[in-house]
Amino acid sequence: HKQCRDENGFKCHLTSDSHLRQMKIFRDNAPGIMDDFSAEFEKGYVETLRRRHGTQRMNANNVYQEVIQDKHHVHMNSTKWTTLTDFVQYF
Repeated sequence: HKQCRDENGFKCHLTSDSHLRQMKIFRDNAPGIMDDFSAEFEKGYVETLRRRHGTQRMNANNVYQEVIQDKHHVHMNSTKWTTLTDFVQYF
């Protein structure tokens, strides 16, 4: 985001009304929100794997690199998985 290009911009963003409002919404329903993002991430990953590679055995990181090429992808840091390894072990 443009407002976060430097340290002062990021500080302003963190204290903005819109950010504080979003953080309250998240605090009030963190598990549900994380579950929704996790399900959306999993769906995108599986769709990419199925559509681009079918039943071929693939390196998980290569598939992930394809997933993040979509500018509308769900970021892994908004899911319940800390790392791609955690996701693959779940998967």
